[in-house]
Amino acid sequence: MRSGLVLLAAGLLWAAFFPGWGWLVFPALSLGFLGLSQAGPRRGLALGFLWGAAFFLLEFSVLRSLAPFIGPMAYGVIGLLAIYGGIFFAAFGLVAGWRGTMGVLVGGWTLMEIARATGPLGFTFGSVPPALAGTPFVAAAGLAGPWLLSLGVAFTAASLVQGFRRPRFLGLALLGPLLLWALGGVVPATRPRGETRLALVQPDIPQADRLDRTKLPEILSRYARLLAQAPDDVDLIVIPENATPAFLRLERPYLEPFAQAAREKGVPVMVGTADLQGTAVRNTMLLLTPDGRESAVYAKIHLVPFGEYVPGRALFDRIGLGAVIDQFLPYDQSPGERLEPVGVYGVVICFESVFPGPTRVLARKGAEVLLVSTNDAWFGRTRILWEHYAMGSLRAAETGRVCIQVGQTGITGAWGPRGQEIARFPLEEGVFVLAVPRLYGRTPYTVVGDFPVLVLAAGLCIWGVAGGTRGPRPRAPHP
Repeated sequence: MRSGLVLLAAGLLWAAFFPGWGWLVFPALSLGFLGLSQAGPRRGLALGFLWGAAFFLLEFSVLRSLAPFIGPMAYGVIGLLAIYGGIFFAAFGLVAGWRGTMGVLVGGWTLMEIARATGPLGFTFGSVPPALAGTPFVAAAGLAGPWLLSLGVAFTAASLVQGFRRPRFLGLALLGPLLLWALGGVVPATRPRGETRLALVQPDIPQADRLDRTKLPEILSRYARLLAQAPDDVDLIVIPENATPAFLRLERPYLEPFAQAAREKGVPVMVGTADLQGTAVRNTMLLLTPDGRESAVYAKIHLVPFGEYVPGRALFDRIGLGAVIDQFLPYDQSPGERLEPVGVYGVVICFESVFPGPTRVLARKGAEVLLVSTNDAWFGRTRILWEHYAMGSLRAAETGRVCIQVGQTGITGAWGPRGQEIARFPLEEGVFVLAVPRLYGRTPYTVVGDFPVLVLAAGLCIWGVAGGTRGPRPRAPHP
């Protein structure tokens, strides 16, 4: 019985990350909480791990798309991520099984999601907030950040679980969505300061081609054709992360088509490239101006573990796995050194957009438009493209800015300052022109960060462990 509940919860939670199905997070958490509540700590630990591992197997099954590049290791990566994510769910299950009170379920779930997003191995894929992208609830993130959404959904789910035993709690289940909607309405609006027009270049180059240096002439020809289509009445032309397999600043002939476009159109061009800075290889956005100047305006700070660098590489060398690791990632990239706006633009690169911290810092430092440059071509046309793009809804609402994403193969589009979608372009080659307001001012979340929700979630947990309201005790629990 309990195992079936958590497996059903895993399936519903996974389905919630498809476009238009975000509402499934409510029944998903309700069923998972019901399966864990009062199961006992040992059984709760096992059931929590089962829930998490099953969910993350589904969530990261899209990484099968990496098999052409890393072979069977892709399936090992999926398995390891499922185990890693399952550990967090197991910790939550242990506490929920021991004390399945309202406070533990709500606070514990929220703390678990925060913990999973923290540290060098942190990730937010599969967290509740991006499932709510574009809904009226997202605006509440401007008040207290994305984890307020986790707390609100967990409150609704825990109320439903309590309602199985005490029907009066069923009314509380409506309070979570109503509060999130109402809180979004009290977030002070940021103010416009003019408009910016961008030409977003989506080259739609398959990842296999983009890694093949013999394809460079064809790739550059495609960019030249697309840049010729870009209008000259825009403020910036943006070409996404890792535009070519070349180091553009070192291999000057490959830089020329982009520099030529800047000169001829009289418009700055921002292009993503790997860059060698001293001995450090960095994932960089390069700005080319019409007068011939060029500068590496931003280097990615939050790198992808085991994708752009190997944590503990020396340990793998000591245990004899260094040669295996080197086959797939022969050197570590180096992180950038600082987050600073590029004029009015707050630029982040790919994986960084899944965390609230970088864009919050950029908004505090004066960025008026958020710009995400990404290369999701690794993942083909799988649903992970949507989930990554959906993170922009959160970053926009948290900061009260427009958040624009430009991708190699998509999704290219934009989210408004309350987390509403304002543009999404086809998954095909093209140059897309977008005019958006430049916004200034600080949301409460930009000022205070995650501290209030962290304190509230911890307080709920303490209250739940000390007493609180216990969840239902099924008459005949089965493993």
